Amino acid sequence: MIPKEKRKLAVYRMEPELLEGLRLVKERDGLPITWQVRQAIRAWLDSKGVAAKAAPESASTRPESLTVNLL
Repeated sequence: MIPKEKRKLAVYRMEPELLEGLRLVKERDGLPITWQVRQAIRAWLDSKGVAAKAAPESASTRPESLTVNLL
């Protein structure tokens, strides 16, 4: 995982039903909304044939449930 100080802040508008869905997953699975959004964006970029390079996550920084299918 890239350290927070190296990440860029990005702000986007989102439909209320999408945000509510992200909140429900956070409540149910304990996955932070920002993590969910990053994973969904990576999956979308992959589907478009654009490789988004990511730093490998260590076991101590990765969310516990990585098997959640966000799409």
